[in-house]
Amino acid sequence: MRYRLRRTFAAAILAVCLAAADPIDSQNLLESGKAWAAAGQADKAREDWNAALEKTQDAQTRVAILEALGESYQYGGDLTRAEASFRSAMETGEAAWGESLQVAGTMTRLGNILRLQHQSDAAMQLQKRALEIRQRLAPDSLEVADSLHHLFLLAIDEEDVEAMTDLSRRAMAIHERRPSDTLTLADTLSDLGYLAMHLGYNYDAVARMQQAVAILERLAPGSIPLATMLGRLGLAHRLLGDTELAVEALRRALTIREKLASESLGTAVVLGNLGVLTRDRGDLDKAAELFQRALEIAEKAVPDGVRVAENLNQIASIASLRGDVEEAWKLRHRALEIFERLGNSSKTAETLWYLGMVAEARGDFKLALDLHHRARVIRERVAPGSIEEAETFHQLGRLYRITGQPDLAAQHLGRAVEALETQMGKIGGSKDIQAAFRASHEDMYHDAIEVEVERGHNAEAFRLVERSRARSFLDLLAERDLALSGELPPDLERSRHDNALSYDQALRKLGGWTPAAGEEAREALHRELIQLRGERDEIAEKIRKASPRLAALRQPQPLDLDAARKALDPGTLALSYSVGKERTILFAVTREGGLRVEVLPLGAERLRTDVERFLELVRQPAPISKPSEFAVPLYRALIGPVADLVERSERVLLLPDGPLHRLPFGALVRDTGSRASGRGMFLTEWKPLHTALSLTVYGTLRSSLRSSETESETAAPPQLVAFADPRYPKSLAPKEEIREPIRRALALRGFDWAPLPYSRREVERIAESYPGTRLYLGDGATEEQAKSVGRNVRILHFATHGYIDDRTPLDSALVLTIPEELPPGRGTKDNGLLQVWEIFESVRLDADLVVLSACESGLGRELSGEGMIGLTRAFQYAGARSVVASLWSVADQVTGELMVRFYRHRAAGLAKDEALRAAQMELIREPVRITVGNGEPMEIDASAPFFWAAFQLFGDPR
Repeated sequence: MRYRLRRTFAAAILAVCLAAADPIDSQNLLESGKAWAAAGQADKAREDWNAALEKTQDAQTRVAILEALGESYQYGGDLTRAEASFRSAMETGEAAWGESLQVAGTMTRLGNILRLQHQSDAAMQLQKRALEIRQRLAPDSLEVADSLHHLFLLAIDEEDVEAMTDLSRRAMAIHERRPSDTLTLADTLSDLGYLAMHLGYNYDAVARMQQAVAILERLAPGSIPLATMLGRLGLAHRLLGDTELAVEALRRALTIREKLASESLGTAVVLGNLGVLTRDRGDLDKAAELFQRALEIAEKAVPDGVRVAENLNQIASIASLRGDVEEAWKLRHRALEIFERLGNSSKTAETLWYLGMVAEARGDFKLALDLHHRARVIRERVAPGSIEEAETFHQLGRLYRITGQPDLAAQHLGRAVEALETQMGKIGGSKDIQAAFRASHEDMYHDAIEVEVERGHNAEAFRLVERSRARSFLDLLAERDLALSGELPPDLERSRHDNALSYDQALRKLGGWTPAAGEEAREALHRELIQLRGERDEIAEKIRKASPRLAALRQPQPLDLDAARKALDPGTLALSYSVGKERTILFAVTREGGLRVEVLPLGAERLRTDVERFLELVRQPAPISKPSEFAVPLYRALIGPVADLVERSERVLLLPDGPLHRLPFGALVRDTGSRASGRGMFLTEWKPLHTALSLTVYGTLRSSLRSSETESETAAPPQLVAFADPRYPKSLAPKEEIREPIRRALALRGFDWAPLPYSRREVERIAESYPGTRLYLGDGATEEQAKSVGRNVRILHFATHGYIDDRTPLDSALVLTIPEELPPGRGTKDNGLLQVWEIFESVRLDADLVVLSACESGLGRELSGEGMIGLTRAFQYAGARSVVASLWSVADQVTGELMVRFYRHRAAGLAKDEALRAAQMELIREPVRITVGNGEPMEIDASAPFFWAAFQLFGDPR
């Protein structure tokens, strides 16, 4: 605020000085008005400009003044006066100079005003005339590129993709022959970004618009063109699903516009997009306020224009969420009338789609089907293979299912899935962005799966389950074995290293933040981290494009039922859960017996609640006294329907979905009453368990095991490398408890974990079973060593702290020894956090097993269909065929006892799932001897699931 006041005061002084220099000089008044305009004082600016007009008859000066007035009226939302000013400027110029470059420039600005008023034919005539003049007088110039940009804006309104493609490419060709940053280049880059966004290539759209923003920040900081570009960038981020970056860009755009053009249509657009994000976050009152403000601006500028209809639709969405169906119906019909009159096909289709949803809410399914079919016809024509087409087919499939037409439902839901996957092939960006985008539309798969089960097509339903699961991770697995180092240009290697260094430094700055520095400083650091994550994704995309082998890589295909059965060992029962809104479908698959399907009457929200309550129970160190409360009911619901298959199996492979990713299945209680205690039998006591994301991922991970098993038959015993008891500098110890989650997650000074002295004893005892073990303890347990363990290690063990960042899962980390200070510049020393993104990028293994004896190491961000994005997945990508990890914070000494027993059974020849089960059963059935604070030994009862059920085996069980 103080900065803005200083700017305004300086502008006022400049304006007074200019006017005082020569009261009769219209040029001074022109510059004075510009100073007022830059300070956001539009009324004072127009006052000076109108006074200047009265004082001069010079054509050059009059044109400049009239154009300044036209721009001022445009930003003030008065398009009628803006048109009059630009038209007068054009006529003055034509009278003075005829068809000149300056007159052509005025034509483009007048044509843009006509476009905003939906006078498309007149606008097109002016823009074509301006282009002809510029091509004749200045061929291949930036002026020609500017005209192509304005014609591109008209092509957007006409939804003419062919014209948009041609115009943007022609403009870019001019810039390529004139390689320098200009405002016109920013416009062209923005057009290319918009075209990519329209075609569904959202990541490419973001990249182009970020380039445009960077140019404008250098050449026109704080300007309306920059605000316009930031608004477009915010929309592109929103469509990509990156809410944080979208909000950041839109808020920056709004700050500029509120100062310089608070009543402009561009401001209405920014307010509307911010309203959408606010609504999606659940703040309906604030969203309604933003939409209403945008509507008022739009109605003032262009009554019954596109922006008016868009905001009517958004206000209708608030009415629907509040249960006012009739108000939503009325508002959407008003919007539809405007879009149909203006001939805007895509917006017409969107409004028809929403009207179909309202008709369904009113119970009129016949009308809803009709409205969605009308939307489908338009979208198949103007946006084939888009997410909008997918959503239309999805709603049609749902309605056919509701009205008892399963065959038509299956047909349309299948089309929805195909359109979604077409869009996924275009979206670009990092795999976590793609995973989040797919997860946001996972209900398309769930509905298609349920319909196929209802039709009795169980094999097709199972194929859809595999088709929906962990597809982004499968893409990564297909890429992981390509050696990129020899193919990458040195500048990409440097960019990757510099980005990592900058990220670490930003984390340290955030860790050093104190309230005395102010919230603005902290928010600036958060914005820097967001920007650096975006740059990391850009670098990853460039790496992919720079590698010929990566560019040629085809997307791996999910397994069908026959192939999935062959991926299972004899005696293995796979239980695959597909969690929908109202019910869960369980697919039980064996190599010998084929497929059984059970429909469970538990939807996602009910399961989430039951799982959280169960976790509250098992996370307590006391034995479960009343297993019937949650453990038995969950067993009956999730395992009971296929208990006979479990009985006949040797081991169980769990393929969870949604909230079931956080469920410790081994702690479920089979109510047999066979034990004297009467508590029943834990599932882990009954059968050995292991977990995977999908049978396709399971088969992919196991396929890399075949050759190494053959090669190692005569090899030396597996080599084990272990990290334990890392050191944390005293300077990092917090003076008081830090509760702010983002700071805790990202900042080094937020780490308030105690040392892990018992972890040293844990790995030393494990090493007794594995000759040749390498131990990295204390100061030696560094991030550098962890990244360089090499491919000859067969078992990798971490007895450290772990931290899971649900907000940005790629920042989750194993906490190794943290250096007191990082060296300045591009040093080689790391910060001690082995983060998920670093494991994906830097760690390459050929490991049979990775054990994460750390708190919550099996958790991450839950994405429907994609599973938990976190440490477990990162190590599987890095080359681990199996990972043992935990679901909650574990007890240090008892965990050590569990791990020692697990490794002893493994060294004795038991399979990994059997070794883990045996170790867990020992804790359940026998007291554990530990050492208390005074060094005295004591026995404790570790039979409660708290002590043993957190650890699960992910991947190959053998």
